Amino acid sequence: MKVRNTSIRALAQLTLSLIAVASSLAQILPVSPTQPDSVVVTVLYKFAYDGIGPNGYSHGKILYSELIQGADGNFYGTTVNGGSGVCADGFGVEGCGTIFKLTPGGVETVLYNFTYDPNTNTAINGIYPFGGLVQGKDGNFYGTASAGGEPKAGCNGYVVGCGTIFKITPSGKFTLLHRFMGAATGFNEGGIPLGRLIQAIDGKFYGTTNQGGVVQGFFNQGTIFSITSSGTFSTLHYFDGVHVVDGRNPYAGLIQGKDGAFYGTTQFGGTDGVGTVFRFTKSGGVTVLHSFVQPTHGFFPDGAFPLAALLQAADGNLYGASTTGGAVQSDDDGTLFRITIKGAFTKLWDFNFKTGGSYPQGGLIEASDGKLYGTTLNSAQPDCSCGTVFQITPSGTFTQLIAFEDVNDGRWPLSVPLQGGNGILYITNSRGPSIGPHDGGGTIVQVDNGLPKPKPAISKFSPAGGTVGQKVTISGNHFVGTTKVSFHGTAAAFTVKSTNTVTATVPTGATSGPITVTNGGGSATSTTSFTVLP
Repeated sequence: MKVRNTSIRALAQLTLSLIAVASSLAQILPVSPTQPDSVVVTVLYKFAYDGIGPNGYSHGKILYSELIQGADGNFYGTTVNGGSGVCADGFGVEGCGTIFKLTPGGVETVLYNFTYDPNTNTAINGIYPFGGLVQGKDGNFYGTASAGGEPKAGCNGYVVGCGTIFKITPSGKFTLLHRFMGAATGFNEGGIPLGRLIQAIDGKFYGTTNQGGVVQGFFNQGTIFSITSSGTFSTLHYFDGVHVVDGRNPYAGLIQGKDGAFYGTTQFGGTDGVGTVFRFTKSGGVTVLHSFVQPTHGFFPDGAFPLAALLQAADGNLYGASTTGGAVQSDDDGTLFRITIKGAFTKLWDFNFKTGGSYPQGGLIEASDGKLYGTTLNSAQPDCSCGTVFQITPSGTFTQLIAFEDVNDGRWPLSVPLQGGNGILYITNSRGPSIGPHDGGGTIVQVDNGLPKPKPAISKFSPAGGTVGQKVTISGNHFVGTTKVSFHGTAAAFTVKSTNTVTATVPTGATSGPITVTNGGGSATSTTSFTVLP
């Protein structure tokens, strides 16, 4: 038995080639930039070789996506390989991937193993989950698998399907919601979803496919789609990098801006074919806000080939990273940028392998101190080109926090950090530690630089009014660890559904006024009032 997925491996080849280049540079540029002494790095969990099962990594192997913190305070994520599946590549049985839970104390549990049936050459529920998870308003987790699903679906050489969308409960009950049909079945809805889903304000989940779609006979440009929690699927946009040049092959998922529009990046396409930043609305389609440029062959002054999702910060601007490119053509190590929702583009930082890492693939978060944090795939050190964690201010002041050492921490972070409810940053390293005869399958690392606990934020609540006993859904952020919800000062019973959603019951004695949510980081009060009806 051997199931191959050459398209997945081709998509990962960019990452692998960047690793190889930077690893060779580390041998001739043994420079480690200065970093703060106050940063404490702790390995919370190692996905180690245990010799159990067909691949020997029964708890999972290779972390491409970031963690999320669930409503229960535990962490959840996916591994691309490992588990009990018998998926194989040219190097042996690698496994089909897992969904896992990790407690704050470092106890890991596999909730689900993606599997492949060698007798029928099928992987009905999907394999290789690159995109990670999102917790919905119902408390369940939603995600995508990049391959598997419909056996008859054709996606750029895939042999076992174009990918799937799934739901899983916190206890591990798995439900298949959708199988991407690709092109071979006549349903040109796209395939190979690589980015994380988001749940929008309308309750639907939105995402992108890296491949598939059809534009006047041109396949494999990628798509934008939506799906409900019950599985009703719609293709919303076919990318067209040939005719209207709106970008092609989105690698990351979407974000929803404060204006209700969706924003994202494409890895290729645009005026010079090296990537775009775009805006999408269901009524207006895709508008390119910025095309990365190539004024001369191989020179990308503002960056190129973005793989990361965007961030909308508190100032309303969008922030992102390009994996390669930069002002110095010989470096080509990636950039950080800011762009307004109208498209005014500003480059904030040119990465340099020797003084701050290179190849930022994971994007940025805004932490509780108002600064932005991210990771680079590589770094310049004498013993290991293992990657970094950095901070940058919205105005562009850059600081490297740590450079990973493989023997202790693992290596090669590919995703954005997560700030937990305790203020600590959590990083997924995709590989290592490389100790003994078997390389590690990746690590989860805590980086404590003294950040305050994040305080909650309220964006909206629904309904706008009701009687005592009315259930109210409060949307926002940093709701994990909520200790109190009150209606105009009167405490209410509540349930945390996810970091973005709390439901509360209008309490006896409540009067009309704002809603307040409190956690360990502080309190947030709504800008509008809830009306208590008689």
